[in-house]
Amino acid sequence: MAGAPTPDSVQIQLCIATIATFFMMTWIRPSGGPFRSFVSLLIVFTSTRYMIWRVTETMPTDSVLSIIGGMFLLGAETYGYILLLLSTFLSVDVYKRAPRPAPISPEACPTVDILIPTYNEPDDLIEVTLTAALNVNYPAGRVNVYLLDDGGTVAKRNQADREKADEAQERHVYLKQVCERLGAHYLTREKNDHAKAGNINAALAHTSGELILILDADHVPSTDILTRTVGYFVEDPKLFLVQTPHFFLNPDPLERNLGTFRKMPSENEMFYSVIQRGLDGLNASFFCGSAAVLRRSLVMEIGGIQGETITEDAETALELHARGYRSAYVDRPMVAGLSPETFSGFITQRMRWTQGMVQIFLLKNPLLKKGLTFGQRVGYFNSCFYWFFPLARMAFILGPLLYLLFGIQVYVGDLSDFLMYGLPHIFGALMLSSMLYGHTRWAFASELYEVIQSIHCSGAILQVLRNPRSPSFAVTPKGESLDENFVSPLARPFYILIAIVCLGEVAGLVRWFIDPVGAGVITVLLFWNTFHLLLLISALGVLYERSQQRIFPRFETSRDITLKHFGAPVPGQMTDVSITGMGCKVPYGEGKRFVIGDIIQADARDLGATSPSRLDLKVLSATDTPTGQKLGLSFVIENNEQWSAVVALMYSRSENWKTFRDGRAKADHMGTKIAGLVRSSISHAMNHIQAVTREARS
Repeated sequence: MAGAPTPDSVQIQLCIATIATFFMMTWIRPSGGPFRSFVSLLIVFTSTRYMIWRVTETMPTDSVLSIIGGMFLLGAETYGYILLLLSTFLSVDVYKRAPRPAPISPEACPTVDILIPTYNEPDDLIEVTLTAALNVNYPAGRVNVYLLDDGGTVAKRNQADREKADEAQERHVYLKQVCERLGAHYLTREKNDHAKAGNINAALAHTSGELILILDADHVPSTDILTRTVGYFVEDPKLFLVQTPHFFLNPDPLERNLGTFRKMPSENEMFYSVIQRGLDGLNASFFCGSAAVLRRSLVMEIGGIQGETITEDAETALELHARGYRSAYVDRPMVAGLSPETFSGFITQRMRWTQGMVQIFLLKNPLLKKGLTFGQRVGYFNSCFYWFFPLARMAFILGPLLYLLFGIQVYVGDLSDFLMYGLPHIFGALMLSSMLYGHTRWAFASELYEVIQSIHCSGAILQVLRNPRSPSFAVTPKGESLDENFVSPLARPFYILIAIVCLGEVAGLVRWFIDPVGAGVITVLLFWNTFHLLLLISALGVLYERSQQRIFPRFETSRDITLKHFGAPVPGQMTDVSITGMGCKVPYGEGKRFVIGDIIQADARDLGATSPSRLDLKVLSATDTPTGQKLGLSFVIENNEQWSAVVALMYSRSENWKTFRDGRAKADHMGTKIAGLVRSSISHAMNHIQAVTREARS
C-alpha cells in the first residue's frame, strides 16, 4: 500500500530504486502495452506515497496563518496530483482511428455546407480561406461555401458611431462582392447576438447541407479535408462530430520571440496529438470550434450550437455526448491557421478558453451531468479541470514566499525527508510527462507557457467564480503585423512578481544563515523559489515582442522545379512559399543573371499546386551566391484561375502540414534542447531589460 509506514532506511532504498528505474526508462521509452502501463502505475504509486506523506507529516499546526498557508500550498500540489492521475488514465494507451474514405459514388456522398464565420479578420485572409474552401475535393453540386459575416450585420451598419458604421458598410459590400466573384455565398444577420454560436445558428436557418464543416476565418483547409472525414458519417448514423487538429503556420509569441518555432513542438500538440486521441478511445473527443465536420440533424436536435458559455464548441459536444451520440477524432492536420501574433492577442485567446472551460465546469458539471459514460465524465472533467492551472501556478509561486518573507510556516520537514519522498515524486512526474508527451511537449517549455498565462488568467478565473455568467466572447486578433520590437504592455505585473520573488530569495538566504534549525525547510523552499525566479525571468524574453512585417506566413520547403524565361527552361529549387510569392535558387546558366523586375513563367502544377494554370512571377530580389542566384519572386495574379492556383500551391496538401508537424516531434537530445531553450529565454530577457532601461533613460 502506498501509505504503509516504512523505516527511513527502507524509504531511502525505495527512493534510490525508483529514481534508478526512472532513469532507465528515459532510454527504453516504452511506447505502449503492459510495460508502459506498469511504469505509469509505478509513478502513480510513488506520487500517491508522496501525497500521503505531505498530508500526514508536513502540515503546519502552529498558527492559523500557517494552517491557511499550508493548505494553500497543499491545494496546488493536490491539483497537480489529480492531473497526474487523469493524464495516466487518458493518455497511457491512446487510440489510433482507422481511416474511412468518403464514398466513391457522388450520390452516396452527403451534402456539405462549409461555414466560415468572420468578425474582424483582414479581408485578404478571408479571401484565402474562401478560395481554399472552394478548392476542396468533393463531388460537384454536393458542397456549398458560405461566408458568415458578423462584422457587416445590420446593427453594425446602422450603429450610432458613423465612422464605424461606414466601415461595417464598406466591409459588407466588399465581402459580398468577393463571394460573388469567387462563387461562394454571403450571409449576415440583423444583430450580433451570442457571438460565434449565434452567427452559426443564424446561418443554419438559411442552409440545408446534411453535414457542416466549420472553419475559422484564418483556418485554410487542404483539399482532402472532406474526403478524409465524411466517410465516418456514412458508416455511423449516430456520429455527430469528426474533429481534426488545429495546425498553425506561424509561431505564437513564445515561439517567435524565443526563436523555437521550427525546433520545438507547438504548445497545442500535446492536446491534438495525444489527449484528443485518448479521448477518442473513450468516445469523448470534443468539438474545438473549427476544422470539424458536424451532422446538421443532431446539432439541430439540441437547438443548434450552444451558447450558455463562451466555449460554445465544447459545450455543444457535451450536450450531444450526453444524448448518447458519438464523436470521432482524425489525427491529421488539414487546416493551416494563424496563431495570435502578439502576447496581448495570445492572452485574450487564453483568457476566453480559460473562462469558458471554467464556466462549463460550474454550469454544466460533467461529473454530475446525466447521460455521460464514466470515460466521458473523466475526459470532460480533465478538460475543464486543467484550466485551473493559473491558480495552482500562482499558489506554487507565492506559497514559499509566505515563509521566506514573513516566517509563516507552510511546510514541516527537513531536507532529508524531502529527498526521500519528494525527489522520487518529482522524478516520476517528469518521467510520466516525458513518456506520455515527450514528443509533443518539452518540460521547461510547458512550465514557461503556464507561467506566462497564469498572472492574467488567474484574475479571469476569479471573475468566473464570482459570477459564472459574466464573461463575454472576445475575438482573438489575427493577421497582425508588428513594425518594430517592443515590450508587451502586459509586462508590468511580471515586474512586480519578479521583484517580490527576488526579495524572497534574499530573505530566504538570510534566514538560511541565521536559522540553522530550519535550514532544511528553507533549502526546499529556496529551491522552488529559485526555479520560479528562473521561469519569471525567462517569461520576460517572451514579453519582448519581435517585429513581424509579414501578415501571411512563409512556409519553408525544398522542391526541384522548372521555370521558364522567354520560353527557355530554367531549373531551380523552391526554398519557401507564401500566398504572395516564393523563394527560389537557380544555378548560373550561359552567363544569365536575373535582375529585379524580370518576369518568369511557371506551371502551377510544377510548383506543387493541384490544378494547371500558368503563373507569372516577378523578380523582387536577386542575390548572387557561389553556385547561382537566390531569387525572391512575387506572384503576378490577373484572374481568379491564377489566384486559385496560388492558394492551392500554398495550402492544398495536408501532407505538407503533417510532415512539418512530425518533423518537430522528436524527443532525442532533450536535455540539450531544453538547455538551448533556457539560454534563449534568458538572452531575450536581457534584451527586454535593456529595452526597458533605454526607455526609462529617454
